[in-house]
Amino acid sequence: MGRLMAVSFKPYRGHQLELRDGGRGTHAVIIHPPGGRGAPQPVPADPAATLGEMVMQAKALIDGVMGPRPAPAFPRAPIRR
Repeated sequence: MGRLMAVSFKPYRGHQLELRDGGRGTHAVIIHPPGGRGAPQPVPADPAATLGEMVMQAKALIDGVMGPRPAPAFPRAPIRR
């Protein structure tokens, strides 16, 4: 009997994160850069890491390449009640 694999895509800072989950601890995260900027790159696999930890590692890799996030253009005013 075949195994079911769930695949989803999540955007992050112009990149696409491909999340693959095959169950029983078989998961992977692949970073797809914006069009024309290189080939997809898998996040290094750690057998003890969860899918959420691998997503955070992928975001850290993207932030390392792109630099720090810019400050918001307009600071939000506090909500008054």
